[in-house]
Amino acid sequence: MKRTQFGMNLNSTGLGGINFKMGWHKTGRINNMLDFDLSRIRHLKETRIYSIVSDNPRQYTFGRLNMAFFLRVGYGQNIAITERPYKNAASLHFNYSVGLSTAILKPIYLDILKNESGHALVVSERYDPVIHFNPYMIMGNASFMDGMNQLTFVPGGYGKCSLAVEWGQYPDEFKSLEAGFTVDAFSKPLELMAFTSADYLFFTMFIEYTFGFNK
Repeated sequence: MKRTQFGMNLNSTGLGGINFKMGWHKTGRINNMLDFDLSRIRHLKETRIYSIVSDNPRQYTFGRLNMAFFLRVGYGQNIAITERPYKNAASLHFNYSVGLSTAILKPIYLDILKNESGHALVVSERYDPVIHFNPYMIMGNASFMDGMNQLTFVPGGYGKCSLAVEWGQYPDEFKSLEAGFTVDAFSKPLELMAFTSADYLFFTMFIEYTFGFNK
């Protein structure tokens, strides 16, 4: 029997991501699983503020150096603690996975107000805490596409475990609500915020809604 799951989650950094699991039957209660996850991770000190320059203020995060996404690819198991013996019943499951985690860092660009030859103009510049310290210079975030050609990839590993409640009308399809935690460790520290130390290790809790199929 094969098992396929699609999920959307929220994590303890205030953001979330998407998840895909593909598995196959091992025993009556255990399924081996391949786990794919893409999550947006935010530094705990990130705070959005509004520009004080224009009459129509835009948001930006002062001090943010890079936007971080974690791409996880791993192997694990789904272990049934209880079963769904009849229609509309619920079952309890334990999930775990371990594997590779890649941090994808996109540099932050801001729209900066400049005065050249007596003329005010707005230019998109990569945020530099040494240069862009004056709030009267910052109009807000630049386009999301700015910096996409400067992505940095940092390899690492992760471990994840959770408990999930599954329910459904039929044995071959189900929905689930899953809660757990993930630990990511990287080969070098990730510089997400200025004026703070860069971290190798990230601990996040998550809650996920999933729908899936058994075939």
